[in-house]
Amino acid sequence: MLKLAAIFGDNAVLQRDRAIPVWGWCAPYRRVRATLGTVKCETRSGADGKFLFRFPPMQPARNLELKVFEPESGESVVAGNLAVGEVWLASGQSNMEFLTTALADGGAALREEAEAGRLDRVRMLTVRRNALLTPEQDVDAQWQIASAATVDGWSAVALYFARTLAEKLNVTVGILSSSWGGTIAEAWTSRETLVRNPDIAPDLEQYERSINRPEYWEQLLPELLQIPTVQLEPIQFDKLPPEPPNSGVEQGWAQTSFDDSGWERAVMPAQWKAFGIHTNGTVWFRRRVEIPEEWAGRDLTLSLGGVDKHDITYFDGVEVGRTGTGYETIHWNVCRVYRIPGKLVKPGIRTLAVRDYSFVYDGGLNGPAEKMTLCPADAPRDFIPLSGEWRFHIETDLGPAQPLSTAPGLGNPNSYSILFDSMIRPLIPTALRGVIWYQGESNQMRANQYERLMRDLITDWRFHFSQGEIPFLQVVLAGYRSVTDYDPDANWPLIREAQVRAAEATGNLVASAVDAGDVEDIHPKDKETVGRRLAAAALAQIYGSGEEGSGPLFRSVTRSGNALLVSFDHADGLNARGGNVLGFRIAGSDGEFHPAEAVIAGDKVAVSSPEVSEPVAVRYAWSDNPAMANLYNAAGFPALPFRSDPEAE
Repeated sequence: MLKLAAIFGDNAVLQRDRAIPVWGWCAPYRRVRATLGTVKCETRSGADGKFLFRFPPMQPARNLELKVFEPESGESVVAGNLAVGEVWLASGQSNMEFLTTALADGGAALREEAEAGRLDRVRMLTVRRNALLTPEQDVDAQWQIASAATVDGWSAVALYFARTLAEKLNVTVGILSSSWGGTIAEAWTSRETLVRNPDIAPDLEQYERSINRPEYWEQLLPELLQIPTVQLEPIQFDKLPPEPPNSGVEQGWAQTSFDDSGWERAVMPAQWKAFGIHTNGTVWFRRRVEIPEEWAGRDLTLSLGGVDKHDITYFDGVEVGRTGTGYETIHWNVCRVYRIPGKLVKPGIRTLAVRDYSFVYDGGLNGPAEKMTLCPADAPRDFIPLSGEWRFHIETDLGPAQPLSTAPGLGNPNSYSILFDSMIRPLIPTALRGVIWYQGESNQMRANQYERLMRDLITDWRFHFSQGEIPFLQVVLAGYRSVTDYDPDANWPLIREAQVRAAEATGNLVASAVDAGDVEDIHPKDKETVGRRLAAAALAQIYGSGEEGSGPLFRSVTRSGNALLVSFDHADGLNARGGNVLGFRIAGSDGEFHPAEAVIAGDKVAVSSPEVSEPVAVRYAWSDNPAMANLYNAAGFPALPFRSDPEAE
């Protein structure tokens, strides 16, 4: 049966100004003819029935028709409404997969833009998640044109990126979206490349031995052996027990008068496994607070920090808020902020009670500590800290509910090369302009290997797509966790450093998301900033926009008396947002980094500290969430985190 690869179906976008590969399948050794617009091609299928045309480069166009005809059988296939424009591959883990419906407004603004026709030049094909051991030949996907009915299921970063390019270039922009949350870079890299990496090769060899043993196949879950294979969710919700009834409130556990002296104690914030609860179910937490006389009758703001997973929260026996229903997992670290009406607020000893329900993984009041406060709504600085000792008691023990896990191999997306073979290889050798990539969080525990991994991955994809040094634009990880100006033990600065160095080694720009993060959420909702910065990098690196495409990038450091003079690339119009330059640390030969004063001098920054008379090293924005770092260039892009002493690791 004559068939085109899925990426050449209706509404497909083809890359302008370069040869256009088009392929599909029919009977072996058949002559096949094709017409794209007015251009004709002919070829012959191979022993496996696969055929490949290469149409000559074309100028931007729309409303084209692709016709393929196999004369011997008389079969034909037609794809309509094709466009020639710009094609980009968007890939990575959950922050690239992040859908428009998860944006702060639920995607309403983008739906309105689509409805108004302002996204008519944007199209997307989203590759279905797939983790098979045998390299795939095709993908289960189809092209969609932006509309109010389609954009909800699109990658938000990729959509904002494509929207900006379409506006600037006035051409149709097509995105091949192929991402999977929580995945490592090794899963997206071909075996041919991984086997040459000495950090990876021994584990790769052991993995391949494992998946070829008969006992491996004997222990596989039945769902993985179905045809077609069922792509399992990390949690099998249909096998979890329902949420138990709230018996604690019936027993008065929310009331201030309840005697909880027999309950156990634990210091919060903490996950409950840290204090000995190795199960799932419902656990109540109680803490007494003394309400001052002057707070009586005033509305209060209760901030609990994160509660893993769902909560019902009470003040003096009255419910004041709840978050989470069913088997939602998205709230596990979302800061709970509830309003306590003034009519409930009386002076003296009162009790806060939190019913925490967790049906899988861990549970607990997970903070951060600085977010756990109680204060008058009109005087947030006058607060009572809530971190510290709480009393707790198990209401319902559901037993340990572990996430569904499979051994590396079939169905496990964090297996070596499995996503390259299943979700990238079927797209090869489509003509691309380049790649946008948002990943790295899942490699944080092996940050020292990440630069090599990314250099290899970039080179790997360039080789397989065989279109020269196609651009590969990475997103530098967003700020996350508690805001700190410096943390020498943090992992994310090392990942960011590796991203920047891999980009420099392969001739690419990066797009920083460091200042577009969220303290509580590893999936920050500001995807528009990320998409626009990726587009700016693309416009500068590939399209010759003449505009800035990067934030200030560390180039060198020289000694000047008791100061270090830091030079930057992409430094036109260096400025500090909000006043003085913040985020720098400086060290002498002892390696002890001290807060530093920084002064902008053209495209340089002079950094010094009274604590360091003979400085030798400088670091900037070196923490998981350096939100106070405020060095920007005139284009409004933040300086990229750096250290001048990478040999320290």
